[in-house]
Order: sequence, then C-alpha cells, then structure tokens
Amino acid sequence: TDDLQHRYRGRIEKVKFGVPIAEAFAHDIPATLLVLLLKVNKEGPFKKDIWRAPGNAAQVRKLSHIMQHGRLVNISNISVYTAASVIKRFLAKLPGGIFGSENEQELFTVVQQPDSEQQRQVFC
Repeated sequence: TDDLQHRYRGRIEKVKFGVPIAEAFAHDIPATLLVLLLKVNKEGPFKKDIWRAPGNAAQVRKLSHIMQHGRLVNISNISVYTAASVIKRFLAKLPGGIFGSENEQELFTVVQQPDSEQQRQVFC
C-alpha cells in the first residue's frame, strides 16, 4: 500500500478538454480548473483585458497538459492572463459550447423578440 500511496501522491482529478460539459463536470468542477477560476476571480478585477490579452503560450500549453494528466500545479508564478487563457481554451473546446446547441439557438432567437420581459425569462 505504501507503493500505491507514493504512486498516486500529487494526483488529482483530470481536467477533460474537448468533452461535453456534463462529462467534464461529472463529479464537480475539477480542482485545478476551480483554482484557476478563483485566481481570475481574485486578481482579474485589478487587471486590464484579462479575457482579451493572451497568456504566455508555453505556460498555457504546459498548464493544460498538467491539468489533463491530473497533476498538481503551483499557480503562484502563473499570471492571471495565463490562467484566463487556459480557462478560455477549456471553454472553447466544449462541444456545442457552454449552453449547448439547442439552448444557444434559443438565445439567438429570443434576442430578436421585442418583448423584453419574455427575453428576461428565457435568459434566467
């Protein structure tokens, strides 16, 4: 059992890129993705254009790879721009988008309706 504990030390739930959101969040939001979201939530309001400015490309690739293999990562040296870029990469690879094809189409349809109360209800 000591060998098993040593082998799996530092391993956490893998972040699945490119799968439907129901599968990616089957148990809950994976820990490393949640940590990135919390970093962006904490530091993002004090930075400019975090969702537009790209993070360090090499760090984005490395961090995505680490997350996909369920390894722990120290994010203290990762910029909020890199964290946001990894989150954007995860979201961009969701098949059908965040809302799904049907819900997305419904949102585009309701935007064209003049009744703002009906729009609000659909959005909610």
